[in-house]
Amino acid sequence: MNKSGIDFTAIDFETANYPRASACAVALVRVRGREIAETWHTLIRPPEGMEILRSFTAIHGITNAQVAGAPTFDEAWPAMRDFMGSDVLVAHNAPFDRGVLRACLDFYGLDFPTPAFECTVVASRRAWPSLANHRLDTVSAHLGIELKHHEALSDAIACARIRVEAKKLGF
Repeated sequence: MNKSGIDFTAIDFETANYPRASACAVALVRVRGREIAETWHTLIRPPEGMEILRSFTAIHGITNAQVAGAPTFDEAWPAMRDFMGSDVLVAHNAPFDRGVLRACLDFYGLDFPTPAFECTVVASRRAWPSLANHRLDTVSAHLGIELKHHEALSDAIACARIRVEAKKLGF
């Protein structure tokens, strides 16, 4: 943490289907001193046999044709790892994103400890307990954060902004 605020990297994955190792998109948002300093995102070609289901495309809009030329997770991993550095990772519903990261690392045999994660669902429940629910779209609307829900970069930016706002309130 620095004197002007908080430092972390927000992360959001989209998956192709039910196995957590089926990541088809990832976005990372670096926050320094409570400001978004840099973003990074890519589509990911899921492993063979874990193609994108139509029902998942209906959620996030990503198709098999779009990821056909994308890097696989193991090809994207070096850039992801370098971007994250030693930051704490922050996600909205962190168990999901932590699970996707761990499953992808394990699937490709990448030896890397799962980084520390913080969850903005938990933080939002503490900071804004009167909300009807604490889904990303609900919290974003409450805070006036523009969101294209289930688009990885938009979701990661919203998560970063929620984390900053919750920290301002001490959560």
